[in-house]
Amino acid sequence: MNLEQYTKINNFFIRHSSAFSLLLTANRLLTACGFLLYPLLLLCLLTKKNIAMLISFIAIPALCFLAVTIFRKVVNKKRPYEKLPIQSLIKKDKKGQSFPSRHVFSIFLIATLWFCFWKPVGIFLFIAGVFLAIVRVIGGVHFVTDVCAGALLGVLAGLISNYVFLIS
Repeated sequence: MNLEQYTKINNFFIRHSSAFSLLLTANRLLTACGFLLYPLLLLCLLTKKNIAMLISFIAIPALCFLAVTIFRKVVNKKRPYEKLPIQSLIKKDKKGQSFPSRHVFSIFLIATLWFCFWKPVGIFLFIAGVFLAIVRVIGGVHFVTDVCAGALLGVLAGLISNYVFLIS
């Protein structure tokens, strides 16, 4: 998005406090949703004694999350509120490390893992992930490219986790 688009969006949310509250609540709830469902998935695998899948669904995501974190530090892409004269709607003091979005990476990774385990929860999380990506862009903390890359890498990491389980 460009400066004019961000300005229109910011002005809308500043003028409509209920919409602004909804945006912030959506950011928190969608983030929490993914992060609460991941331990639940691991608990389900543990209770089903599916140890191979459990190990794959812990080790590969951890390595991929670390790789994304390191990549973000190396690339160090600026955030919208750093590049454009805007104030983000989602308060964030962090400088750089915008590409790819780790929030979106995480929820799409978790969605893919759930999809491999139980499709209905996976589908729910994919939908939640799309909304989270939109919220992060509208909130001014990520560009569209950041969230798209996060989603793509998250799905890829989830598929790799499932593939490693299948070949083990």
